[in-house]
Amino acid sequence: MKSLLTSSPGPRAAAAAPEAARGGSSTVLGAALLGFFLISLDALIVTVALPDIGRSLGAGMSGLQWVVDGYTLIFAALMLSAGALSDRIGARQAYGGGLVLFGLASAACGLAPNLGVLVAARLVQGVRRP
Repeated sequence: MKSLLTSSPGPRAAAAAPEAARGGSSTVLGAALLGFFLISLDALIVTVALPDIGRSLGAGMSGLQWVVDGYTLIFAALMLSAGALSDRIGARQAYGGGLVLFGLASAACGLAPNLGVLVAARLVQGVRRP
């Protein structure tokens, strides 16, 4: 019985080898890591800033909960649709559009004059899919 370590690569591995040699898979990995970094950084910043947001905008606990959970709710609800959109328009265009939308929504969050605008901007941030 052949060991998995000594078996020859299948046709998929052989077909993927030229792409890996061109750097295609490292570019995809870098883009995926960038998206994960943005999500993690956003969650960290919002979590640390919640007490200040509550004080400066006069928000109660339920308002602050919408700041955090509104993003997550929209992000989770549209995850499957984002995959279908990527199939239709292409992954590169969907990813780039998502990053632009997320950046614009982040600017709106930073400039939000009240809690309603902040929550709306957080909902828009959840629409993007890096």
